[in-house]
Amino acid sequence: MTLAFIPSPSTGVWHLGPVPLRAYAMCIIAGIVVAVWLGERRWVARGGRPGDVTEIATWMVPFGIIGGRLYHVLTSPDAYFGEGGRPLHALYIWQGGLGIWGAIALGGVGA
Repeated sequence: MTLAFIPSPSTGVWHLGPVPLRAYAMCIIAGIVVAVWLGERRWVARGGRPGDVTEIATWMVPFGIIGGRLYHVLTSPDAYFGEGGRPLHALYIWQGGLGIWGAIALGGVGA
């Protein structure tokens, strides 16, 4: 099974000056762009109005990010609201912590 082994990259963050570029975030952004592009093409091919998918994604993506963060904070509250927790750090999305189920749920509301 050594053919199925793909090693992890040595780093997941590249720095562009003071701005860190995270591989995980870049993959999510690429996935969003491809999904909107492909969804738009398929929608128009089936007779839908051009721009509908992009317009929906404009609301869905921010709602999904907020929902993902809320889910993370609510399912691991000790880090933010427990003893020694820092409630303000719940807003620090750049330090990681998104829950896919919250992103799907609130993203659906945004759509």
